Amino acid sequence: MPYVLGIDVAQGRTHAATCRRQGPGWGDPEPLWLGERSPAAASALFLDDEGYLLTGDAAAQAGARVPSRLLTGFHRRIGDDVPMLVEGEAFPPETLTTVLVEGIAEHAANLFGGPPHHLVLTHPGDWGAYRRDVLRRALADAGFTAVTLVPGSVAALGAHLPQPGPGATAAGVCEFGADGVNVTLATATGASGWQPGASAEGVAPAAALSTLFALAGAASTSPAGLAGVVFCGDVPPHALPARPPCPVFAGPVPPATTALGAAALAALRADHRGTPQEPPPVETTLLPKVDTLGDLGERPPRPPVDITPFELPERSSPLNLFRRRRPLAAAILVLAAAVSAVLITVTAREATAGPDQSPAPSHCAQSGAPSGEGHC
Repeated sequence: MPYVLGIDVAQGRTHAATCRRQGPGWGDPEPLWLGERSPAAASALFLDDEGYLLTGDAAAQAGARVPSRLLTGFHRRIGDDVPMLVEGEAFPPETLTTVLVEGIAEHAANLFGGPPHHLVLTHPGDWGAYRRDVLRRALADAGFTAVTLVPGSVAALGAHLPQPGPGATAAGVCEFGADGVNVTLATATGASGWQPGASAEGVAPAAALSTLFALAGAASTSPAGLAGVVFCGDVPPHALPARPPCPVFAGPVPPATTALGAAALAALRADHRGTPQEPPPVETTLLPKVDTLGDLGERPPRPPVDITPFELPERSSPLNLFRRRRPLAAAILVLAAAVSAVLITVTAREATAGPDQSPAPSHCAQSGAPSGEGHC
């Protein structure tokens, strides 16, 4: 049965959805059950004793017993020079993401009798062309050539606003997670569809909507002028506003919204609709079908690193104390030498004179002796 596949690899859980061919068009996106107890599965891999990588919940369960062989967080590390090490074996992050995608695609192929017509895979919104090229190349090496990479916020819009309507200029996405809400203002870019613009991360849930309206105001768009706001992720109860100034969408299963939107965009891309080509001067929303891959672009420069040497304190010893106080010690030594010299001089004079010395006898003191100047 012809179908398309959308995959949302999030930090903790991975969701997937499909759209099946119904006559000349495609049906509505439906969640693809990945986990044992829920549609989502863990974004994890586990290296077993035979050297194979387990995926999803099976990997998480095995990793609970042997944490040293569990691999997580690899999707966000794509483009990093440093591979991930498990039991002394190195795994590039893009290879690990490809293994996760292969496991999901194989599961879908078993259900629908073959590979998908098109695959849409989400990525973080701050990725540049280099990281996307690295992931596309790894997917192509694994046989996935009909692939489109989209930011997660654009995929979330695809669940409710796949294409900007007439007169639409901006829309918003509020992605609820464990570390707060990631708020993104997307703008309409003509044939390229939605393009992620200004964003804020780690926003308090109560301030998510006001933060989005502030971003819209900075872009000269009023809250009422937004085409809509999509709430996705782990949306808490009573998070939706009572009287919003613009349409607000949450869907029946907010955690799966991004995957459902990815499947809807995959249906558009399979019919060669949506985004015919990538705008060169801006970040990618939807990339064209990959048939041949060119050389990788230049790696983005790393920021400069200033290293300040740490000076260890000197050991407390009499010699070090003398070195630190050398001018003062020299003055004290000079003064002590001067005082000693004076004392030695005075003592020598007293020893030479003697305490009981009397004047020598003289015949001038005899009686009857003549007196006068010049005579004795």
